[in-house]
Amino acid sequence: MTTTPHQHLQTVIDHWHLLTDMLDTHVAAPWPPAGRMSDYLAALDLADAQHVARARTGRDELEVPNGGAPLNLTALDAIRTTELALIGTADWLASVAQRPAVTVTTRQGWTDELHRQAVMLAARDAADPRRWSWTATATRTPVHAAVWLQQRLASVPGPFRPLTVQQHDRIAHVATEAGTRVGLALAILRRRTAVPYPCPHCRAREVVVLGADGAAPVVLCEACERTWTGQGAAA
Repeated sequence: MTTTPHQHLQTVIDHWHLLTDMLDTHVAAPWPPAGRMSDYLAALDLADAQHVARARTGRDELEVPNGGAPLNLTALDAIRTTELALIGTADWLASVAQRPAVTVTTRQGWTDELHRQAVMLAARDAADPRRWSWTATATRTPVHAAVWLQQRLASVPGPFRPLTVQQHDRIAHVATEAGTRVGLALAILRRRTAVPYPCPHCRAREVVVLGADGAAPVVLCEACERTWTGQGAAA
């Protein structure tokens, strides 16, 4: 099933707090898993699993100088990259698709009823909460940007011009990248990883591991379509 840009943005919205909570925790177990898929795969993957385990300390964690909790660099990279991508995309889209606030040019004093009404309308338009702000710190967050971009993709009414095809495609691309990055960092997205060993049945080098999303991992030979689960059963 294809994941839509809206769903990718929802992944960011729903799981952002979990990602920030990961900053001071250790990383998850390495992927592909070193557990027993079958006797064959266990023997083949042992060296690689040991190598990944050794490499994790230098690549995935950073010890804080004052002796505090280690920083999870996987989470930190996902946070920084996603934040820059979503807020930057919202800034760009607002600059090209958000209608400027209404201005008053009646040149009449405040005692003029028409002038007074026009000023109040302009103030309400400028303060419209549907607008994206380049200065409001409280709303310049990845979650708010994801919600705002969702609404633009859905053509929710507001002080905006309709999206062009190019603008829609650019948002969709950023949404997919953001949702995928967050999903991988939290291990909620199913991964497909090639295994550098031949299939024990057909000898084709088209073996992949599917997993890392919390469900039981599966090994699949894409040539003969045999599969192995954690119990080593073949289909």
